Amino acid sequence: MRGRVVQTFCIAACLVFTATLQAMDTTYTIREGETLFAVARKAQVPVDVLSAFNGITDASRVKAGMQIRIPGVRTVKKGDTLFGIARELSVPLAGLLELNRLPKSARIKAGDRLFVPMPAGQKAAVAGQPAGTEPTEGMPVSSASGSRQADALVWPHPGRRESVSGKISGLVFFGVKGDPVLSASAGEVKWVAPYWGLGKVVLIKAADGSIFTYWGNEEILVNVGDRVSPGAEIARLGESPQGGGARLYFSIKDAKGQVLDPEKYFSAKSQA
Repeated sequence: MRGRVVQTFCIAACLVFTATLQAMDTTYTIREGETLFAVARKAQVPVDVLSAFNGITDASRVKAGMQIRIPGVRTVKKGDTLFGIARELSVPLAGLLELNRLPKSARIKAGDRLFVPMPAGQKAAVAGQPAGTEPTEGMPVSSASGSRQADALVWPHPGRRESVSGKISGLVFFGVKGDPVLSASAGEVKWVAPYWGLGKVVLIKAADGSIFTYWGNEEILVNVGDRVSPGAEIARLGESPQGGGARLYFSIKDAKGQVLDPEKYFSAKSQA
């Protein structure tokens, strides 16, 4: 009988130890040509969770050689509660909810995967920078002083831009094949597909219902359902099938489907 008790205790201890190991974060070094989206897919962590965990505000600034931390995962067991998991892992409940995008009233069930935030008092390091420092460049311009990163806007390409109307109404950016295409806002990828005569297209829906569309891509770096931050690299620019070099077409529609002028939209947001 005593042998069975000891054996049961050892098995239980092993399970607890394994769960603890799984909940620990790990460090990963960015490889040449690798994007944050690629790392997120490899680690099976949503890119917005990976960004938040590392304090990354501009995914395009993540370069080869930088080290980022992959959050640990805690698999929910029968009888678990969010409060109990937070106490077990010595992490703030608010941080657990925020990192996993859960409301206070959220219900969890056995088998759910929860990403583990930093312990209380510990701050994540920005990729490639010492812990406790703030990013000094590549930050998106916020629409208001002190506003959250989700409210920021960045131009999707740094090249010369011109207004365009017709089949696509918005802006056209002139660049070079292979240029990174950045998400202008935070949002969720709703559509990714080739479009005849305009390369590959990415459509992202912002929290306010606005639709941001990016046309003229050769390579897509996101999938439908991905959540992105402002400045995140979502695609690589391609040569226009119609000739004339590499061009990115960028359009915005509001929640009612009305076409907006990107220049006015960005200007209005910056003054809000």
